[in-house]
Amino acid sequence: MKTRMMFSGILLILLLFAIVIPGRAQTTRPQETLDQYVADLQKSPENTALREKIIKLVLEMKPAPALPKEAERFMARGTAAVKGAKGADDFKDAVAEFEKATLAAPWLADAYYNLGVAQDKAGLYAQAMKSLKLYLLAAPDAPDANSVEELVYEIEYRQEKAAKEAEVKAKESSPEAIAAKKQAEFDAFLAKIDGRRYTYQRGHGMGPVAIDVRGKFLVTGQIDTRMANGEFHPGFEKWGPDPVAIRGFETTVPLPNPGFAPGIPYHTEATFIISEDGNSVTWRTRFSDGDTSEMVFLWQR
Repeated sequence: MKTRMMFSGILLILLLFAIVIPGRAQTTRPQETLDQYVADLQKSPENTALREKIIKLVLEMKPAPALPKEAERFMARGTAAVKGAKGADDFKDAVAEFEKATLAAPWLADAYYNLGVAQDKAGLYAQAMKSLKLYLLAAPDAPDANSVEELVYEIEYRQEKAAKEAEVKAKESSPEAIAAKKQAEFDAFLAKIDGRRYTYQRGHGMGPVAIDVRGKFLVTGQIDTRMANGEFHPGFEKWGPDPVAIRGFETTVPLPNPGFAPGIPYHTEATFIISEDGNSVTWRTRFSDGDTSEMVFLWQR
């Protein structure tokens, strides 16, 4: 009987220890867990799931953990950056400071709010929505929860609009779009100079020669000064090119070998250069020996 009572007493003491000792361990475990989580987050700042764990852990801690001085420092620096911000790049400076605050105290609701607003101003819309959602998680009873949710919706719209504008810009800046735009501009230019005649007065008593623009072709020829109206005769001596299809401001076409005697240089190609103002056409001829010659034809208004 006495032995049973002693055994019962020992069992009671053991039960008390089983209750009291774990209770003391539980009072220190949340802070230790928090410290470990924060240390892990420092190594992986983009780990949103870990941030959420930290926030949920702190919401259950009584009392709440002390706010690190570093977090206060970065909050102040971020606020200063916002006050001096004039453009998106300035707000990116504020973003950098508030991000440091959320690393020093990953449970601090105000840090996520300030970060989200700064990211929105900096055009970092996806990050802004993520930060504001973390704010709502860290401050479940926030009186401005509804307005913050509305802000998230507004940022969502801005993000979609920016994405569409970026898509349009990307299409406009593609090689195909740039080429099509240049071609359209050149076609409009050709339409403007269609019907113009460019003339060049040769020396040594020779008559003038001319280049006509006819649609998308250049037609070379000679002007018969014996006629009162200066009749235009297409074709320019034996080496003149046929109507030339205009391929741009500069078009080069090969010229047939006129059958000159061996050793006599002959024309191998002709290049027509239309000035960007449309007031002249330069006819550059290349010879078989490498020499070139030029004639500048002027538009007779």
